[in-house]
Amino acid sequence: MLKKLSVILFRPFISLLIIGSLIGYFHKYDFLVFLLLLCVFIYRFYKDINTNYEKNKAYILLAGTFISAVLGVSAELWGIKNGYWLYFDLSNNRQFPYWLPLAWGLTFMFFYRIEEDILKVININRFKNKLLMLVLLSAILPTFGEIITIYLGVWNYTWPYQILGVPILAIFLLVVFHTSIFFSFMFICRKYNIQNKVFNNKDNF
Repeated sequence: MLKKLSVILFRPFISLLIIGSLIGYFHKYDFLVFLLLLCVFIYRFYKDINTNYEKNKAYILLAGTFISAVLGVSAELWGIKNGYWLYFDLSNNRQFPYWLPLAWGLTFMFFYRIEEDILKVININRFKNKLLMLVLLSAILPTFGEIITIYLGVWNYTWPYQILGVPILAIFLLVVFHTSIFFSFMFICRKYNIQNKVFNNKDNF
């Protein structure tokens, strides 16, 4: 069990390293990065809905991706407008890369798949344990991905108190963002009796 769990937890870091490096090396060509992430989204969506098939899984993945993209873009526009972070090397003096909506949307599928894989190995039924797992994942994985892109010159923060280029405040906000979305889906599945392994409506609150 420990070996399987280690592989499940190690694999996301490899994925983030690959995707983060590709974004970093091609960030000047942000439309190309958009097409790349679009291909990743299509591949992941069809693979995920056909792996461990569940009745409402496709709708949940699409809804979660859309909501994450919309809220993520809203956060980006807020941060860019106020100068809290800056993107570099974009054409026509833009500060908003084409690939940002897909990057935010894909985070939902990314976390969903990780939690689904973890739940295959460890039976986590209580809400507080699932929430703790998501908080840890939300604090560590996005921060790792941001460190890669920051050091490859894609963008940077202007906020102080940084850890390897990522402000403590940003880490906190990322945790709030991702846990809030997953908590919302847990509540919806519970309220409307939607059966889903990740958002199990039988969790004990």
